[in-house]
Amino acid sequence: MNPLKDIGLKYGTNSLKPLQIEQLGGILPDGDSIRVLEFGAGRSTTLIFNALKKKYKNITYVTYETNVKYAPETEGVTVRIHTRKELTLSTISIPKDEKYDLVIVDGPDGEDRKYWYPLFVDNVDKGAIVHIDDAFHFPSFEHEFLKSFPHAEILYEHGREIKRNNCWITAKV
Repeated sequence: MNPLKDIGLKYGTNSLKPLQIEQLGGILPDGDSIRVLEFGAGRSTTLIFNALKKKYKNITYVTYETNVKYAPETEGVTVRIHTRKELTLSTISIPKDEKYDLVIVDGPDGEDRKYWYPLFVDNVDKGAIVHIDDAFHFPSFEHEFLKSFPHAEILYEHGREIKRNNCWITAKV
């Protein structure tokens, strides 16, 4: 069962695309719990969280967001607001005792999202899935990811040649 199939995402929006989320749903870990770390919240946060309830009894879902207007008010989702400056200066830290099975990198807009990768290196174990939306908008997105996770196995890649809103990388670290 793919809990992330047909969850209400639409093409032609700035949100995550149905295909990329459906691909994630096909490689989710087995078990009755999942721990999700997300960078860049929005409508998709709530849709993904609610869809994961179909497969998992226990869900930890933490999202970091720079813009309060995108922060979901969804019960069960922990929102951590920060500024772009805090991100670029690396003054944000993710508690070392937090471990995640799935990481979704979907913000902030622009090249600043490249700063996330070194911040969560210690928060994922071998086998965790990392999904990078808009992966080819800036060469630094992929470069910095592979610098932080040199042994990552690319599972899905979409849109390298077009570099528009429909491009992503999904990898196992």
